Amino acid sequence: MLREFALEPIGPVSIEETSAQNLLRLSTHTYWRRVWPAGLGLAAYITDRFGADGLRGRQVLDLGCGVGLIGIVCGRLGARVTFLDREAAALAAVRRNCRRNGLGPAQTIGGDWNHGGERLAPATYDLVVGGDVVYDDAEWPALGTGLMRTLRPGGLALLADPGWVPGPKLRAAFRRSGFAVTRDRWTVSWPPWRPTHRQDKIINIYTLRRA
Repeated sequence: MLREFALEPIGPVSIEETSAQNLLRLSTHTYWRRVWPAGLGLAAYITDRFGADGLRGRQVLDLGCGVGLIGIVCGRLGARVTFLDREAAALAAVRRNCRRNGLGPAQTIGGDWNHGGERLAPATYDLVVGGDVVYDDAEWPALGTGLMRTLRPGGLALLADPGWVPGPKLRAAFRRSGFAVTRDRWTVSWPPWRPTHRQDKIINIYTLRRA
């Protein structure tokens, strides 16, 4: 199913995802097939923070990219994007979605920080983005190490969470990894494709800057 997400200032972004009817049948290995509120919130936040040309020429990594909405939005804002996901089918969907949105061939890497992250060149990325990638606090040390290795000096990571994790604990963990951490909040009207009976969801967006 194709979804269209209206994002200022870039207009509609078309994304292939699974239908809502199939949501309850998703396993943990197929969660990537949906756009989730945190991902949409982060995509909207990025367009607001950086503007139409604010990422031009920047190197961006979309961590745990799923169907690729956040990275595609960065690409539409001018960034050169690498998509990382452990599911090969997710990367295939990203390649299709990039073509749908007028981007060049997608640069994809299979794996996560522990299995595949070593293939990411060190000190390469100006920005790393991730929606719903911090739900497991056991992974935070590895994530912090990976971000510190792959971000350029002065680089940023933007990680979105729909309120699943305690903010003070997350901020303390990434400060121990060497980051200055701040939090913004973004409101998403969900689901965006439904004309009525939407719910406002608050998304926490954490900015990690190499200290």
